[in-house]
Amino acid sequence: MTDTEFSPEERAQFEQAAAEAEAGYSPEFLRSRPTLGRPRGLGHEAGVVIQLRLDPARAAQLDAYAAHAHKTRSQIIREALDQQLAN
Repeated sequence: MTDTEFSPEERAQFEQAAAEAEAGYSPEFLRSRPTLGRPRGLGHEAGVVIQLRLDPARAAQLDAYAAHAHKTRSQIIREALDQQLAN
């Protein structure tokens, strides 16, 4: 893609993102971002994938709680399972 293929808005967003990256990010900012990939708590082995079906109301509740807690669905479910298995 050449510069002429970007709209003025896209170019401005690109310039802003580049300026932020060049200035550097604080460790606090980087730690606050969600991480992608295998969760750290699972170690080096691939985790077992288990599918779970929820009714729409429960799925909406899970999504709302996950967003409020700044966690993924999987994190919330793993924590709830850990709590249940500890009892």
